[in-house]
Amino acid sequence: MKPNDEIRPEMDKVIQELENKGINPDMNPNVTGLGDVVESALNKFGVTQERYKSWFGLEECSCTKRKKWLNSVFSWNKKQ
Repeated sequence: MKPNDEIRPEMDKVIQELENKGINPDMNPNVTGLGDVVESALNKFGVTQERYKSWFGLEECSCTKRKKWLNSVFSWNKKQ
């Protein structure tokens, strides 16, 4: 089993448990969060969802779901 295949089920359980407790991603255009920051930093180094999936032979990486989750837990209002 690939290391990513071992970690993903554990992370999915964590996200599911938090969603069950009412912590859900709410993508408000006036809010940014940790997920946005992580995605932006990785993209600057050429690490995109498509590249990540190809590196690890994945059809789906759940990156968007994790980004939304991180934004919902660690977020702040954007300056207007």
